[in-house]
Amino acid sequence: MVSLQLSPYTQYYVRRLLRQYVSLLNYPPTGVGICAYLQQDLNHLLANIYPQPQLRAKLHELELLVQHHQLSDTDAMQPHGTPSDIEQKILWLLDLRFLALLPAMSLSVVPEDDTPRFHFMLKGNMHEGLRHADDLYGKVLEFGAEHNLPTYSLLLTLINQQQAFLLTVSEQRHVIWVDLRSPSYYRLVEQSNQFEEFQKTA
Repeated sequence: MVSLQLSPYTQYYVRRLLRQYVSLLNYPPTGVGICAYLQQDLNHLLANIYPQPQLRAKLHELELLVQHHQLSDTDAMQPHGTPSDIEQKILWLLDLRFLALLPAMSLSVVPEDDTPRFHFMLKGNMHEGLRHADDLYGKVLEFGAEHNLPTYSLLLTLINQQQAFLLTVSEQRHVIWVDLRSPSYYRLVEQSNQFEEFQKTA
């Protein structure tokens, strides 16, 4: 019978992988999207993600992925692919889909506290901006640890347009910012506002 608990070693190994992964992205370990996975029991987190009938299989799969990752630096062929492939599978299994997608995005990740802010008027409305590396950005979308369809829809728009953007991260939220020189900025703000209105009425 497959255990309903991850071994302490598996939890340690997964946390070490996550720390290495976010470090390469410059994503702070205290960021809203990862901090719970580095501080809380992974068994408890997974139990909140998967219903009981699926949980046993997911825990077993995670144990196997960790074992394969340990062996992936050897010359032997691994059924789960390269170390990077296995890491992606681990991220998706942990429901860290946003972090899994980050390397494919044309963005810079910056801790929120490191960015100076300002406000500006545009078409009669007050907007939030920030300065980073001598460039000015406008806020387009804010979201927490939960990532819904509107969030991914907007991110997909940015990726498809090859639109460079900035992601700031804090313990409470993610914020996406677009260069104010971009002709797409105001259209993306309107799209984000439509998503927010839809969520309020859904």
